[in-house]
Parts: sequence; C-alpha cells; structure tokens
Amino acid sequence: MATLRGRLVRFDAATRRAVVRLDGSASMELGGVAVSRALPAAEMVAGRTVLVDAGDAGDPAEAILTAVVA
Repeated sequence: MATLRGRLVRFDAATRRAVVRLDGSASMELGGVAVSRALPAAEMVAGRTVLVDAGDAGDPAEAILTAVVA
C-alpha cells in the first residue's frame, strides 16, 4: 500500500470526503477521497499537508485520507 503526500483543497464534513492535490502534480486533483473518522473536521483546513493511503490496487476509489501533517 502506497502512502502519498498532498495538500487538502476541500473537505465536505457532511460526506467526510475530500479533494486533495498530490505533491508533484501541479494542477491535478484527486476528488472523493474518504477521510478517516479519527480525524476531527476542525483539522480539515484547506492548504494543510495530508497523507493519503492509496490502497493496494492503486484504485483512486479506494484512497483514504489518514493524517493531517501540518
């Protein structure tokens, strides 16, 4: 399982889904990323550095945001 680093673009507290711009991709965004329930909604501020677990298959639908780094 690959852990990817990126920046939080948007967070929807109602659906617990996020849009993340992965490091190294200037304009491409990964949308619909599930957010771990262990992360408080108050921590999900646009621009913060986050870690995304891409899963085993590399399927974007399986990605989950697991940590807020900074």
